Amino acid sequence: MNIDCPSDVSKETRLHRVPALPFSGGREVSPLHMADWLVSGWRAASMQPVLWLSVLLISADFATLLGLLPLLRPLAVLLAPLVVGALTFVQDGASKGEPVSIRETFAALARRSNALCVIGLYGAAIVAIGYVILLATFHVSLVSSVTANGVHSLSITYGGDQGVRGALESLLGASIFAVAIAAACFAPALVMLHDMTPHDAMIASLSGAARNWPATLVYFVAMTVAVLLAPMVPLPLRALVLTPLLTAVPLLSIYGAYRDVFIGR
Repeated sequence: MNIDCPSDVSKETRLHRVPALPFSGGREVSPLHMADWLVSGWRAASMQPVLWLSVLLISADFATLLGLLPLLRPLAVLLAPLVVGALTFVQDGASKGEPVSIRETFAALARRSNALCVIGLYGAAIVAIGYVILLATFHVSLVSSVTANGVHSLSITYGGDQGVRGALESLLGASIFAVAIAAACFAPALVMLHDMTPHDAMIASLSGAARNWPATLVYFVAMTVAVLLAPMVPLPLRALVLTPLLTAVPLLSIYGAYRDVFIGR
């Protein structure tokens, strides 16, 4: 599988000059720009309302389905970068006054689908490796003992801790999840619009998110609180209001954030 330069890239695409990336590691911007990012996304959505509404509703319905069928959650790892990549491609065209068609969007996705799926797999790997380390650190311990006849034995014990260690584990677990999201949030746009490899795109995304940690923290905390409170909300209200809102806010604002952090206003 070639994730750097797919073999089916058209001749026109090869000849097309990739837009320059003025701030390859991202730049620091004011958290107050978050409102502008949403406005930018709303403008793009208003130019192609049917397309955007369809994607947002399908994404929201899928998110609701994931809550009911946890076995489907691994599928979201692969689909999320594809959705974000497609919408950033659409919004990039809208921002230039050249709306792209659904056919053009799918053609662009087909050329970079491997790279976008790898972004999801890398993000999942970050979470998996992090949680394995947490499990080994906080829940597994080696116990040695000596019997009366002098025989030495070594055993592995497993157990949880609800005290300070448990709180520290939860904090580190959230941090690992935040790192995975930060590494993946801008990566689809960098792959779709700048032909970066998944590895380079995720490093640049993590750098850009870290430089703007106040805005990153606001998004992460808001989404985390909403997800934790979601089970307390009645299912109809959750499906019709909360989940669509949680889906729409990041999808509408991600392109504006990418432009502000990596391209400049």
